[in-house]
Parts: sequence; structure tokens; C-alpha cells
Amino acid sequence: MAELTEEMKQMLNEQLPFLATADENGMPKVGPKGSLHVLDDTHLAYFEHTFHHAFHNLTDNGRAAVAVADRSAQKGFRFEGQVHIHEDDDLAKEKLPDSLFERFPRAAYVIIDIESIFKLDNSLEAGTQIS
Repeated sequence: MAELTEEMKQMLNEQLPFLATADENGMPKVGPKGSLHVLDDTHLAYFEHTFHHAFHNLTDNGRAAVAVADRSAQKGFRFEGQVHIHEDDDLAKEKLPDSLFERFPRAAYVIIDIESIFKLDNSLEAGTQIS
């Protein structure tokens, strides 16, 4: 598995990350994930509560990418990997905040294994795999 650096962790913490999935026809779907956070050095996680496109695609093919960028620095990263969905299990009960269920009737905890990392800098190295 690929490991996050402190720079990557800081960017994920400070900037709005976007989750990318693909549907059964290969059409990309991209959307912001405000709850996305660093779980540990090799995993990202977020709270799934809409259960629309992203959830359908993740249950269908189990793959995701997360992109995050700092516009002013013109630097960013893309993280790709396998997902694991936890709903109504011990991990979901531990990680999902109770306040989420005040707004939504259903929620899941989605973990992304970071298998590869790519640069998204505004340079000739854009798209280069770094891990």
C-alpha cells in the first residue's frame, strides 16, 4: 500500500477533496466529500449518507479515486484504491457520529485503501505516479 506524507495529510485536512467513481457504463462521477478524512497512513475514509451515485458505483465495482488540490499553491494529489463499506457493523457504530443520524436515516463508513498516489501539480510532473 502507498503511504501518505505529512504534506498530503495536511492538504486533505485543509482543502475540499473530491471522490471519483465510475458507473457500470464507465461514465465517471465526481463529487465533493466534506467528511473525507485521513484514517491512518494508508487509508482514507468518509461518511456515506446520500446513497446515490457514488455508493451505487462503489458497491458495483469497489474502486475509487480521491483528488485534492490547493489552488493557490497549484499542487495536488490523487489517491486511488479499493473500498470497504461498513454499515450497521461495529466499526460503523464506532466511527459514525450520532449527529449524522439526526439528519439522515442511514449512514455507512467507507474506507479507501490507498494503493497508488499521483501528483496533480501544475507542472510537467502532473499525473506522475509517486507511490
